[in-house]
This record gives sequence, C-alpha cells and structure tokens, in this order.
Amino acid sequence: MRPQEYDGVRLLRPLPQYDLPVGAQGTVVMVYRDPSLPPTYEVEFADDDGVTLALVTLKDDDVEITWRADT
Repeated sequence: MRPQEYDGVRLLRPLPQYDLPVGAQGTVVMVYRDPSLPPTYEVEFADDDGVTLALVTLKDDDVEITWRADT
C-alpha cells in the first residue's frame, strides 16, 4: 500500500541533514505522481507543538504508513 495525502508515516532511514532519526513520525502533505517515475512524497515532520522541523521529499523505500484517515 502506498502513502496517500494526510497519511501518518515513519522514517525507515535516518536523515541526519534534518536531524531526523529512524522512526521519526511525519505526515504526507503532497504525493507527486509522474507516469515515468516512481511516486515521491512531500512529508512534514513537526514537533509536539506543531512547529515544522522539516519538509522533505521522500520515496516509497524511505517511509512506512502508520496511520490512515478513514475515507
């Protein structure tokens, strides 16, 4: 199952350039689909107060879905 907009995801690899460890929780805010390329996802990582820590473009192999809104 591929992430969709507003899915909760967790990182499967560290992103030291953003100070994000494996397991960091984020929210998919945009899905980029191009028929000639694998999908990529814009994921927002925020602190407990909702302040954005990083907005990162990631691939399928970088994240795993942890939560999906009822549709």
